[in-house]
Amino acid sequence: MKLTFILFALFYSAIVYTQDLTSTQNDSHIINPSIENLVKFNLVPLVWGTGSLSYERKIANQWAIGATLNYRPKGKAPFKSTLQKIFENDTSNKNLTFDVDKLKYSNFSFAPEIKFYFGKKGAFSGFYIAAFAKIETTKVDYAYRFNELLLLNKDPDLPLKGNINAFSGGIYCGIQWNIGKNFYLDWQIIGGNYGFANINISSNRNLTPDEQIALNYFAKDLKDNFKNMEYEVNEDGIKIDGKMPWAGLRTGLSIAYSF
Repeated sequence: MKLTFILFALFYSAIVYTQDLTSTQNDSHIINPSIENLVKFNLVPLVWGTGSLSYERKIANQWAIGATLNYRPKGKAPFKSTLQKIFENDTSNKNLTFDVDKLKYSNFSFAPEIKFYFGKKGAFSGFYIAAFAKIETTKVDYAYRFNELLLLNKDPDLPLKGNINAFSGGIYCGIQWNIGKNFYLDWQIIGGNYGFANINISSNRNLTPDEQIALNYFAKDLKDNFKNMEYEVNEDGIKIDGKMPWAGLRTGLSIAYSF
């Protein structure tokens, strides 16, 4: 309830602020009607090592369409201490089941969208709301610690590699200002997306019969908790395939150039 109230208050404040801004701006900031395109660079994703570039085109007085490309090169996860606490209650134990230091991943996404501007100035100015779809691929490289193998006096770390291909849709709201002749500031206040992801992960380490038996017990436990996952364990390694829910948060602060 508290989160809902905060989001509603932020949403309402944004509308009021935009209306006040529209009414007080002088004529020198009136949007040039010949401007039909924006190119944007989002500064916020840089915090977690991702580059984000968007294109937006006016299609009617208050409507625009666009698309966003995000790319994160392969590297270690950001905010490691926070992630570690999420997955492990006791981070003082050195024998962690999930060790975020061993995780490396890359990500690429493409998100087409349609946007409606509420202000009297039309597209590219004032408060807006947008609907979008998102297609993304995440490549994962992680050495997972199987304690089942530790009981057999075997190396418990199995190198897992694979892809997570996700499709989702969502909405977000924001405000955009003209801050100069050809420059804009776009604040993507808050939004989110929800969908599904296809998981395809494997480990190619050769396994002894005892190791296969131990890992099959592990796979059975996972199958009981994740009904849409399939696990295969044999002498050539492990394969994990299936579907899972997928969600994301959308926010940002972009510098835009018009032409």
